[in-house]
Amino acid sequence: MRKFLAGVLLAAATASPAAAGGLEDALARGALKVCTVEAAPFAFRSGKGDLIGHEVDIATRLASDLGLTLDLRPVAGVQLMDRLNAGECDLAIAGMAIDPSRLLQVWMTNPYAESDIRVVASAKVPFRTDQLNVTDSVVGVVTGTLAADAARSRLPSATFREFPDLVAAQKALDDGAINALAFKEPIPTLTVAAAKPQRYAVGDGPALARTADAMALRKGDTNLLNFLNGWISARRRDGFLESTSAYWMTRVDWLERLKPPAALK
Repeated sequence: MRKFLAGVLLAAATASPAAAGGLEDALARGALKVCTVEAAPFAFRSGKGDLIGHEVDIATRLASDLGLTLDLRPVAGVQLMDRLNAGECDLAIAGMAIDPSRLLQVWMTNPYAESDIRVVASAKVPFRTDQLNVTDSVVGVVTGTLAADAARSRLPSATFREFPDLVAAQKALDDGAINALAFKEPIPTLTVAAAKPQRYAVGDGPALARTADAMALRKGDTNLLNFLNGWISARRRDGFLESTSAYWMTRVDWLERLKPPAALK
């Protein structure tokens, strides 16, 4: 059925007088090029060195449903839009929240996931998020994220430091360069779960905001946008997106997959 679907789409594309886009190019080459950003639990290296994660599972299923191989391309978060628009990938799946600034650069699909934005801080006891609304609180945010905007809006008196990606922001938190980090879930909860001994806590109270995450593609690629929106709808109905999110976003047992394989004896 997947090969049949790919054949039908390719036939329709080649019969159209319109210029080829990401979908037609992918079908012609037999591979789907997807840009992503490395950060757990979205896309990260397992102990064996393989890319795994929430976005990896989604990209893998999408390529499989098209009858294509997956060419997954990790890029720096600050370069994602430029690399996509330069044609280095057909689309981007990187846990991106739908945001007006992004919509000026690319098209975005219907949401395939949603997340609360919360703050994790160096604290061994429970605290309220609004307690960070003081100049002594140094809150880390990732440049260009909805979490950065939400944190500045809800915590206007805090001191903010920007980082180019989540990895750099998490390192700053671990090193003590900042004492809090604003990002969407499950990053705050995972930061607490991974801390040994316990070093962090997630702020109590309402979430700073809620994101709707979508795939990104180049403007004008109507066929790909139409297919992706239909695919998201179908995978919502059959439970795939829900079960994938449940595994990566609400559980922590997959942290075991970060460990390197036991040495051969």
